[in-house]
Amino acid sequence: MVTCTDMAVLCGNTPETCYNKYGSTTVRLKCCHEMALRILLRSIDSHANRYSRYIEPLLSISVDFYVRVFVRLHTGARRTKDSATKVGNVIACSGCHSMEVLPILKKVEDGKNVKYCTSVVRQSMMGTDNKCVHCGHPVHHAGPIYIGPIHDRKFVEGILTSLKETPEEERLGTHNRLMGVLTNVSEEIDVPLYYEHDQLFNVVKCSVPKAVSVKSAILNAGYEVSGSHCNPRALKTNAPTHFLWDICRSAAKEANVTAERHDEKAPGHKILSEPIKNEVSFQLHPGATQQTKNEQMVRFQCNKGKNWGPRSKAKGSINSTLAGFYSKTQETSE
Repeated sequence: MVTCTDMAVLCGNTPETCYNKYGSTTVRLKCCHEMALRILLRSIDSHANRYSRYIEPLLSISVDFYVRVFVRLHTGARRTKDSATKVGNVIACSGCHSMEVLPILKKVEDGKNVKYCTSVVRQSMMGTDNKCVHCGHPVHHAGPIYIGPIHDRKFVEGILTSLKETPEEERLGTHNRLMGVLTNVSEEIDVPLYYEHDQLFNVVKCSVPKAVSVKSAILNAGYEVSGSHCNPRALKTNAPTHFLWDICRSAAKEANVTAERHDEKAPGHKILSEPIKNEVSFQLHPGATQQTKNEQMVRFQCNKGKNWGPRSKAKGSINSTLAGFYSKTQETSE
């Protein structure tokens, strides 16, 4: 188990400090808490690789004011090589907040032969001018981060089963919260990072549809989508970014929002100037609602109570430079 409380460093305020401590750089994104988890996992795995070891993430959570990961260490030089295929870089647009993950290495198997080679760059975000193809703004680079699974589904389901079978008189005071957080984790799909469901609609200045409607549009197109335990408004999906913008264009069209409402240099102007290339259906999909909806679960803790959060470091009542003086004076008086 590893816990980190320096979220200001991991979430993008000081990328140079993040690089010095964890060997990765970060940018300010809505998904900064999951990115913090993946930076931490990559750092642990990188240190383990130096000793021919590799990690197996069991549970990775971002909660309250810290991140905590539970990993299992394995030894094996051959399997250690696979760690390089679970690491990637992130490119993120500074205008429309689009992002894409680029793996560093790929594994090619040809019968009994196994070869590791650099991945072919097939990113669809940057144009020939090195700017975002969606809005024309500069694109930032961050990473590397861990892009493999950050949870072991069987491990999480085992904990949930154990919690459910615990007699009521033996349950912890945080039982409902544990059930809620772990249930959120069990419902997450294995996709790196996420958007906030209102994040993209704010770029085009369109009224934000309900989260169920947005998830239905993604599911109706044949893609996967889920929430995240890191953020109650998270939209984790394997749908390509251009399809997500088509969803925004469709919603803007229904609300009579056009490109003329935006400044020519604004991200929303170029996005709404492009035609809708994919069919978008907001019809309710049965998989868009949470399958394990339970009113007693505390899925997301309200952290606005009194005395919540990390406190300031302890301070002495006597200045350290005068500590010796006061002690001698007291001894003399006695």
